[in-house]
Amino acid sequence: MPFDIKRLSDFEPGEEEIYEYQDELLDLFVNSPEGKARLQEDDGMTFWARSIIEYGYNYVGVALHKMDANHMEELLTEVFPRKISLAAPEDADEGLPAMIAFWEYLKREYQLANADNILRYLRALKPKDFHAWMNDSSRFGMAKSFMMMGRGAGFDMSNKEGLDTFMTLYNTNLLSSGGGGLPLPGGDFPLLGEGGLILPLGPTGKTKKERDRAKHLRKIARASRKKNRNRK
Repeated sequence: MPFDIKRLSDFEPGEEEIYEYQDELLDLFVNSPEGKARLQEDDGMTFWARSIIEYGYNYVGVALHKMDANHMEELLTEVFPRKISLAAPEDADEGLPAMIAFWEYLKREYQLANADNILRYLRALKPKDFHAWMNDSSRFGMAKSFMMMGRGAGFDMSNKEGLDTFMTLYNTNLLSSGGGGLPLPGGDFPLLGEGGLILPLGPTGKTKKERDRAKHLRKIARASRKKNRNRK
């Protein structure tokens, strides 16, 4: 059965089916002419395509087939800089080529009417501008600011041990100075990711173990939402 690109509109933000849709589409993209060509230059290209799907739907509230240049601008200038933490500043430089390849695939394979408009916007952008947005601390959200603070202090924030060590040190210093501790979830590493942070865990984003655990958390959240709706 052909992949239904418009299927995303049937889901609520945060539902498990969004991530199944995302995985199916990214597998198709990787094996497409556009994906194969880009993969030769960037083996982590799916990171940006995944971010467009997930953040576009969960934070901007728009599915791929309804997205326009204004939505993409919001993602690139506001949502991505606020939510996505990169392993290194220069990782932003792979963003635009990967996103252009993804939208070229969507245009050819699904004849999306909005693709040309979005491609014009992406091709007109200067890579240095996107690089600046992704590394502009004034655009960072709380979780990303914390990650950047820890990395700047020399901690490895891409694993639980480094994150917990810095969080303990941060809270100790804050409490000793009369502060109230860090207002972030501690002890459960995937919850930070579920809150909007994409951690640099290799070319494809999360490890299988972490994705399975995140999937379990999404199931719990989904069950809770349904329970609350039934009470109304």
